[in-house]
Amino acid sequence: QGKWAEAREKFKNVEFAIASLPPELQRIVVMEAMRASLEVKDYAGAARRRGDLDAVGVPAETRPAVSVLRGRLAEALGYDRDAMNDYWMAISSADRQSAAEAKLRDIMLRQKREEMTQADALRELETLSVIWRGDAIEVKALQLMADIYAQTGRYNEALSAVRTATRL
Repeated sequence: QGKWAEAREKFKNVEFAIASLPPELQRIVVMEAMRASLEVKDYAGAARRRGDLDAVGVPAETRPAVSVLRGRLAEALGYDRDAMNDYWMAISSADRQSAAEAKLRDIMLRQKREEMTQADALRELETLSVIWRGDAIEVKALQLMADIYAQTGRYNEALSAVRTATRL
């Protein structure tokens, strides 16, 4: 529902009960708690959740999703190289959703670091928006594409991207 502040508070209120859950459920709850902390920029809380995940253990099937969360935390803390490594772990995985989100975040990070031209970013975003459809990842990719289109004077394409993002 996107109510990240409320979710983070609810997770904080049940911290004591999480340890009593079976390990499979602990992983799910801790991952979601870490995501809620990241969304509200509570990086200390997200770092604690990362430690909790390390303690519970991360099975192979959830490693890509955890890599995206770890990459987001590393990027927020200014460890861009670590973030890029985490993103690439997810990108190279078979988990398509995690790979798509990691690819989007990797493009944004490389652009911020001026390691990627607008043309290259646009090409990768266009590919991503075709490969991954129908959720917040596609919307964010379309928003970034619209920004680049507008900055480069391609207003028709910018409006088209915004229209599609709005419809989604």
